[in-house]
Amino acid sequence: MKPNMKKKFDFSAEMSEAESIKATPKNEYLKEEKRLLDVNVKELASLNDNVYKLRTEVENLSGSIHECKPIISKEMQKLAVEFGATLLCNFLSQIESKCKEAERRMKKADNAIHIPATAFYITIIILVALSSFFASIIIANAEVMHSALIWKAAIGCILMAALGIGIAVAIQKFLDRRK
Repeated sequence: MKPNMKKKFDFSAEMSEAESIKATPKNEYLKEEKRLLDVNVKELASLNDNVYKLRTEVENLSGSIHECKPIISKEMQKLAVEFGATLLCNFLSQIESKCKEAERRMKKADNAIHIPATAFYITIIILVALSSFFASIIIANAEVMHSALIWKAAIGCILMAALGIGIAVAIQKFLDRRK
């Protein structure tokens, strides 16, 4: 062992200094703060006990709720099944009538679904705008990650789509006036 390890330190001077602290306003404040902290600790412990009691009561109640089984009489089960069957039959007949009507319309239209020209042009414009946005995102990610360039590309594509939709609507209105 090293010789300096055997030497003991004397704490008596520090202890006497700590005991000789006089009553000052700061010490009074610290005592009051300590007293308030003790009160808070007791209240917190009480609150913790209350929370634990409530938690166990809730767990017990939830366990008893899971054990409850509703009892439905045979007559009520039969009525519920009949009512459900009636609703399903009505719903099925409505679906069948709508399908027959759609089939009739398709046969009348020579097996084609007609959409307005404006909707078609707007769809094409949206496709072009989305594909250009996709391409610009790929380019932006390849050059600079997390850059304002991405937002500029997105805004440009949105403006292009809005402009294209506006032009398509304006052309359609212009063509409708000529008729």
